[in-house]
Amino acid sequence: MSQISLLLLSAVQIVLALFVWRAQPQSVMHRRFAGQTLLLAIWVLSIAGLQGRSALDLWSRIAFAGASLIPAAFLAFTACYPIPTPAIPQSLLRLCWVAGASFAVLALTTDFLVLEIQLTPTGPARKSGPLYPLFALYFLVAFIVALGVFLSRWSRARGRERAQLQYLAVGITVSAAGGIGTNLILPLVTGRSAYNWLGPHFSLCLVALTAHAIIRHRLMDIRWVAHRGLIYSIVIGGASGVAMAVGKLVAPDWTSQTVTISYNAVAILSAAVLVFSPAGQRFIHRVVDPYLYRGHPDHAAGLRLATHRLSQLMEPVALAQRLHGIIAEAFIPESFTMVAKASDRGEMEILVAAPEELAERLSSHRGFSSLMRVPTSTGPTVLSCSMDLSDPQLRATLGELGVEILVCLQRRDQLLGMLLLGPRRSGDAYYKSDLAFIESLAELASIALDNALLYRQKLQMIDYSERLVESIDSAVVAVDAQGRITSSNAAARRMFAFSTLRLLTLDGLPSEVAWALALALVEEWAPREVEISVDHTLKGTLPLILSAVTLRDEKSVVVGALVVATDLSRVKALERDQRRIERLSTMARFYAGIAHEVRSPLASISNFIAMLPDRFDDPEYRDTAVRLLPNEVARIVRLADRLRSMAPSDGGMLAPVRLQPLLADIVAIHAPAAAETGVVVQLRSEDDLPQVAADASQLVQLFVNLLRNAVEAMPSGGTVTIEARRDRDSRQPNRLTVAISDEGSGIDPPLRAQVFAPFFTTKPSGTGLGLTICREIVEFHGASLSLIPRLGRRGTTALVSFPVTTVSDGQLGPLVVPGRQLTGPASVS
Repeated sequence: MSQISLLLLSAVQIVLALFVWRAQPQSVMHRRFAGQTLLLAIWVLSIAGLQGRSALDLWSRIAFAGASLIPAAFLAFTACYPIPTPAIPQSLLRLCWVAGASFAVLALTTDFLVLEIQLTPTGPARKSGPLYPLFALYFLVAFIVALGVFLSRWSRARGRERAQLQYLAVGITVSAAGGIGTNLILPLVTGRSAYNWLGPHFSLCLVALTAHAIIRHRLMDIRWVAHRGLIYSIVIGGASGVAMAVGKLVAPDWTSQTVTISYNAVAILSAAVLVFSPAGQRFIHRVVDPYLYRGHPDHAAGLRLATHRLSQLMEPVALAQRLHGIIAEAFIPESFTMVAKASDRGEMEILVAAPEELAERLSSHRGFSSLMRVPTSTGPTVLSCSMDLSDPQLRATLGELGVEILVCLQRRDQLLGMLLLGPRRSGDAYYKSDLAFIESLAELASIALDNALLYRQKLQMIDYSERLVESIDSAVVAVDAQGRITSSNAAARRMFAFSTLRLLTLDGLPSEVAWALALALVEEWAPREVEISVDHTLKGTLPLILSAVTLRDEKSVVVGALVVATDLSRVKALERDQRRIERLSTMARFYAGIAHEVRSPLASISNFIAMLPDRFDDPEYRDTAVRLLPNEVARIVRLADRLRSMAPSDGGMLAPVRLQPLLADIVAIHAPAAAETGVVVQLRSEDDLPQVAADASQLVQLFVNLLRNAVEAMPSGGTVTIEARRDRDSRQPNRLTVAISDEGSGIDPPLRAQVFAPFFTTKPSGTGLGLTICREIVEFHGASLSLIPRLGRRGTTALVSFPVTTVSDGQLGPLVVPGRQLTGPASVS
């Protein structure tokens, strides 16, 4: 039995040596491994010959000759695997070969190694020659040196090379330990060689691990194709061998039993039936096929799984990873690459590449761009690179990249991406059923990739929008229909002092902003460029300009609201600086005007005082002084009074004011005096006029000045019309206009640009400060004042336009108009 097993083992080793050599005959590494394995097979075959109990002397000499060269062959293989290195000096390698060849020649021609071999009841036994200890020393030293170099290579290797070296190291170590222990050291120490038949069986470990490294880790870049028939034969043979061995142990007279069918044949047939049974098939599919990289053959189940996995919305990279898992489970290709359209310009990006180094190799390949020249169709296309490609350059490119199957993912006549599949690791071809499965999978993948690219565009747009909102200086806050804050930018978090770590409602915002969002949600009011002020923890009162908008879906259902607030602190500071500069410029003109206006009465008074010593007793002088001096002093007093009211104080308090009762009071007080000069004052006002933010006392001064100017413009009498209405200009719907129209001679066109200049007047007794004061009051309130001629009529219209305060008394607390604070509810009646 041991002879048969040794003969089978030597045959397997010879097949392995020839297989490795034929894989790459020109490779030094392959030739040396084949030579090492062939020498090992010769040694095992000679031990099997000794077990045949004939020609013992010949077989023993062949065994020693083959064993003498094994250390040199192993050292030579170690010197070139995985790559040739100068770690082993060539002189040492040549010395080892010379020593091994010398011992081989001595074993074949002399009795220095084997003196005599005898047949004993326990098997062949030999008597060692005088050089046997020297041979043992050579064998141990050479093998230990080679094994040390091999293990050092293993410790420095990484990745697949380390795995390959690890399997070889284990196989060689186990084989060497068993063989050297039973066939070299034990006879040297005890002088007995009864267990020589056991040592060669340890080499089975080297054969098995080498085959495993070739199949699973591409040892020495060898590709082994295991066809289905070979797999069945190996499994049947192994099962039969186990059955026969068990039968031999259970019934020693197994082979001498006379039956109709040999027990060995029964064992073989039983193993064959077991292999082809459903249980055996499941064993092969679940254990043998995965070991040999055969993948999952059930394409129907694979399509159901792919439909489930690819139906979800995901990004292109995640889709590529799932496709890789599906195809790897079905076929286990040596390489998998998925590329997708990166932009509308036709550029492609590598989503997934396995192995990872394939991505760099593919992107740097000069022919990568030629993949875009694949002919497109209306749907996915599965192309065999060796048969279906007519473009020789593209075929050569894919061949260099190790691509066997090219899958074009297309939708609506547009190429979306590609799948590049390498050859199957099992060595099988992509059969017709496999290509049909890939084509069905490509249909699902094309739809999923189209959705994934659209989903990525959506995410990119959302990210772009978020980055854009984050980059602007204005505060942006969005809420949903329930008033929960769903989005905000950094400016809003700084301005309104809240954190994104917790979900806030409107209660977490300043009351003005919260009310604007709440009113926009219920579609009561959507403010546009309304000025408000909020309390900031660090900056104090912060002036803002605020706009809100209601957000609706495609069915016009309110889904939220958005508010945008801009900090006006710098604008207000610039406005204050501008007003300060304008006032300084105005004051300069004031000084010049005051000097001119005051000089005339002071000159008259000075002249009278100069003549006082000489003409004190002159009655005419005294009468003239009594008559003129009070008039001149009165002129100075009137000038001082007008100057005192020139600029309203910045500390003036603004409140909501109703203009209708205010104008009615002014008309009631001043209409009688105007009537004495033949002027009729009429008041026209719309009902329910909105409020304006104003200082009531200054508005009285403003309208009284304008009314007085209108009355004085009609010395012969006429009609003054005061009209209060909402602004008819659709561009500014939130403004209120007061128009005071007269029927006088009007303002000459050359003089219109100067009417607001200080001290400019067309009246003989005027100071030229009335309209200047009016303009200061208007600007203080954030309003506008203009004097325009009446179209088609005589006279002039003074037009005052106010911003509207759209809240009721007591609502929302403080309000702000441009440049001034609105402190609370108030009304003038």
